[in-house]
Amino acid sequence: MDYQFTLDFITASPRAEFSLEHQIIGPWLESEIGNDSNKLADVFQFITEHEMDTAKQLLTGKEFSLAIEDGEITIFANATDSDATLPEQLLADVDDFDMAQIASCGIEDFVEMLHAWQAFI
Repeated sequence: MDYQFTLDFITASPRAEFSLEHQIIGPWLESEIGNDSNKLADVFQFITEHEMDTAKQLLTGKEFSLAIEDGEITIFANATDSDATLPEQLLADVDDFDMAQIASCGIEDFVEMLHAWQAFI
């Protein structure tokens, strides 16, 4: 998982950019965690409590949710609408859109990234 943390030039708020297959993690970090160390601690606690469970565990945020299942973290947008009907010419773009709305990675990689975010903020 490739990522880069920067500060917004105007607002000085932390920004996160991820590689294409994990790009939704950036907006999740920015909107659900930001520079709030208490929210970050809550995510660490959630992962610690649920990483060994085989059943899906869900942490729902304002815009994004985090799920743990079978040793993987999945982040997805809450507003994803799989029932939407699109014109045929737009269907080719749906896979790219869906990829931008969900990302999965191993728990160890995710926790390592969270520690890097914690050090950055």
